[in-house]
Amino acid sequence: MGLREVRKELMVLEKEELVFHISELYKKYKDVKEYFDFYADPDEEKIIEKFKARVHEGFYPNRGWRLKLYRSRKAINEFKKLGISNEADATLMLYFTEVAVMYAREKKTKTESYYTRMENSFEKALELMEKYELLAHFQPQCENIVERSAPFPWRAGEIMSEIYCRYYP
Repeated sequence: MGLREVRKELMVLEKEELVFHISELYKKYKDVKEYFDFYADPDEEKIIEKFKARVHEGFYPNRGWRLKLYRSRKAINEFKKLGISNEADATLMLYFTEVAVMYAREKKTKTESYYTRMENSFEKALELMEKYELLAHFQPQCENIVERSAPFPWRAGEIMSEIYCRYYP
């Protein structure tokens, strides 16, 4: 069933039935709950902080000790679905890179794949910033990330610097 058919069915329902179905969706699906929570209370900073905490937990889990990057990536993807603003998306994507750099410095991470993910996330954030003309706003943060990544193995510091120079000549 496509969106057209669903809309046609929804148009036939009474208001009480619509409210019931939306309430059920709200209870059952976390994404729907977050969407309507933001719709009801559009406090952008509060939402960003909530998702920053989820990104941070992927690196420093409350339970267990293992790195769980998939949780951080999932949080970013869910945040993008809310469609708050491009600046908010860039903020969270850059935060992911900042925490990745911090984690690598503390834990002395040695796997090449970790550094490749970090480089890719940095580049995606910069691409988004360039697309929506946000580079000037985030330049100090980006410089800090590059400076802190300098001593990394696998040429990661050099690659981060090269990525930075492509967007900030």
